[in-house]
Amino acid sequence: MLKDTRQYFFILDKKLQYFMPSDTKDKILKTTFLLLLEKGYDKVLVSDIQNELGISRGLLYRYFKGKDELVYTACKEYFYNRYFDGVDYDKISLKDFFEHAADAVIKITTMDGKNIDMLKYNTLYSAFIQGQPKFKSFVLLEFDKARKVIRNAIKKGEIKKLPENFVGATILAILGRTSYITSTPSREYVRGRILSDIQQFYELIKK
Repeated sequence: MLKDTRQYFFILDKKLQYFMPSDTKDKILKTTFLLLLEKGYDKVLVSDIQNELGISRGLLYRYFKGKDELVYTACKEYFYNRYFDGVDYDKISLKDFFEHAADAVIKITTMDGKNIDMLKYNTLYSAFIQGQPKFKSFVLLEFDKARKVIRNAIKKGEIKKLPENFVGATILAILGRTSYITSTPSREYVRGRILSDIQQFYELIKK
């Protein structure tokens, strides 16, 4: 006989690990991120993630210490790592960086066959920066990497001698836009405008 219910669930979780696929962690991160997009940063509960995946809280916490770590890891993965891992910021040209960013936008808006609203994506990004100092610190480090690409492009004569901050701020404005003149733009419109603006901006600043 089991001494209590907690012991039962501990054993159940241990058994479930043998049946869960090796990409369980990735599925948890993806499910968490999609729920964040759907409900908003402050409204997603651990129970929502459990119910969506059909797993117990105990199994969830075998991969992540708690909700804060799970949400942080999910946002880090789907805002940066998934799209920019492997980029050599010391060697990449600004043109290639722009093309990489454009490719990331396409992948984001069609995440594993799901249509993602870019406005919701950017709104979540802003909310998480404001609400999570740890994520904000991570983002600032990523910005430093992007500034290095801009700095190198200016030094090598790839682009005109423009203020580094101006180029960086314009890139952020293009990628992070959350509103338009039209009140309810479609996903396709937003994605198209971002991709078009990335290309047009590079054409304006290149030598």
